[in-house]
Amino acid sequence: MELNIQLKQAGNRQNKITTAKLLLHKTPSTIEELITLTVQATWQSHKEKAKLNESFEHGILNSVILYPQEELEQQAASGKIDFGFLKSAKTVSKEHAILTALEAFRDGIVALFIDGEQYEDLQTPLALSGDETITFIKLTMLSGRLW
Repeated sequence: MELNIQLKQAGNRQNKITTAKLLLHKTPSTIEELITLTVQATWQSHKEKAKLNESFEHGILNSVILYPQEELEQQAASGKIDFGFLKSAKTVSKEHAILTALEAFRDGIVALFIDGEQYEDLQTPLALSGDETITFIKLTMLSGRLW
């Protein structure tokens, strides 16, 4: 199943929402399964980028990354052209990444919207068709005192 995913980090200096297509190997039936499948798909991509970082640092990068013109234009429009390198090549296990994502959702650090409707319970059943827009927002906790 191919999903339209939007990512927004509240508190970012720029008001931008990153949009991506994500291919899942099956259709999720609950919010928990949606988050799990999303993490599994993005974890593999992160692992490949970390491997690319390692090759580059050791001077054994044998290929040049070339993007199609339309992808470069999309990245430029979002304000950043990404060449696939990570700031930190640290990786965690897939299971740890899934548990962390589920905990962040339960704790309210990440909000999930499907076509503008917020979901807050992991056991909420889903019936996705693939036309929906799924938005993940990482919330920023503010500190200070009440007046």
